[in-house]
Amino acid sequence: MKSSRVLLCCVCVWLLSCARVFSQATLTQILSNGPPANCINIVFLSEGYTAAQLGQFTNDAKAFLNGLQAEPPFDAYQNYFNGYAISVASAESGADHPLSGIYRNTYFNSSFYSYGLERLLTIPPNNLDGNYADGAGKAYALLQTLMPEYDLVAVVVNDPEYGGSGGDILITSMNSDSAGIAAHELGHTFAGLGDEYPDAYPGWVPYEMPNVTQQTNRALIKWAPWILGSTPIPTPDTSPYASVVGLFEGAEYQTNGWYRPQHLCEMRALDNPYCKVCAETLVKAIYTRIRPIASNAPATNTAAALANSQSVTLSVATLRPTTFNLNVQWFTNNAACGGATNSSFTVYATTLPFGSNQVRVEVADTNPVVRSDPSQVLKDSRSWQVQILSPRLEYQRLPGGIVLSWTTNAQGFVLESKTNLGPLISWQPAGVPTVASNRYTFTDSIGQNVRFYRLRN
Repeated sequence: MKSSRVLLCCVCVWLLSCARVFSQATLTQILSNGPPANCINIVFLSEGYTAAQLGQFTNDAKAFLNGLQAEPPFDAYQNYFNGYAISVASAESGADHPLSGIYRNTYFNSSFYSYGLERLLTIPPNNLDGNYADGAGKAYALLQTLMPEYDLVAVVVNDPEYGGSGGDILITSMNSDSAGIAAHELGHTFAGLGDEYPDAYPGWVPYEMPNVTQQTNRALIKWAPWILGSTPIPTPDTSPYASVVGLFEGAEYQTNGWYRPQHLCEMRALDNPYCKVCAETLVKAIYTRIRPIASNAPATNTAAALANSQSVTLSVATLRPTTFNLNVQWFTNNAACGGATNSSFTVYATTLPFGSNQVRVEVADTNPVVRSDPSQVLKDSRSWQVQILSPRLEYQRLPGGIVLSWTTNAQGFVLESKTNLGPLISWQPAGVPTVASNRYTFTDSIGQNVRFYRLRN
């Protein structure tokens, strides 16, 4: 069963609140982890459920979420997803079974035996009904009206027969193995993974995908970072290599000449975990849809201007994996700030040089499930410009005096001093500085006396 889009899921909090109603269809949110813009939104559609069975459909949709949320690597990213159920009644329950002469009057006109394959369960357009409006057209009309923010779509068919399919819309029956079907199809749809079956598929033209390849040059294999130097290429499909990443022959419906990363994987046989390469690809697919930083304050196009002892606090809200924390690091002018690893960072005028400064935060997912990320999709950043209006006056005590210095960028500033800060003593020019190495420098022989200094523009 091939696909180009699928579903995945997670479960944290169940919300049973009807959000929108369209004609005879109702939208219910069944999982909430944040605004739709900051989450991957999974929408389930009912097919072959009569009006009296729609309550069961909501439970079935939750069951799919419950089953899939435990599937690694998605178990660590449960908080990244929202779940929704669109309930729409069919006149009859089940799906068409052309081989048995059984035809049901259902909302999306689902049918087994699509394209001559007994277990291939689809909705139109297909070889049995080429009218887009009878199936997919209805689904997208409901989505656009009730949940236009959707990311992944699944049609749950109220039929116990084993079957399903992938594509822009994932379709699965309510067979006891349906969770495995959904997990497999999710690999196709969500991350563009290929089938790792060696069995012939008449007419199928194999092509390169993240987990299938014709490449046998060790250095050029796309999952080379996972292959140990001691692992032979191609890799014998024998017990000593049963758990390692290598180059195993048999994939993309080809017995010879096409290779997969590991002996077993969800993309080869249902109810197996995803192999390491597929798991890595799935995690990277998450971050192509949503970014590690959900929001920031203030806006990055807002420049802060600070003088004297003023400060500004910058912050980001990050996504929240369930089993670890994302790494946060703040930088000023491209230098990492020691200990600045929280979601907020306060910038003081006295800690930055006079003029324009860049403050940047980087957030990274360091999950070891991902070993290679050339596109850097697991990293995110925000930058702000902070203008320091007053130069920083630096000093060094010497025997019998003090040396003060400040940047020559601070044109027009005058060094002043006085013996105490009381209002009866006025500030007076301290003297004329010298210029060296882009710094103004002034030496004041004050002995053991106390004196206060300031730069005034």
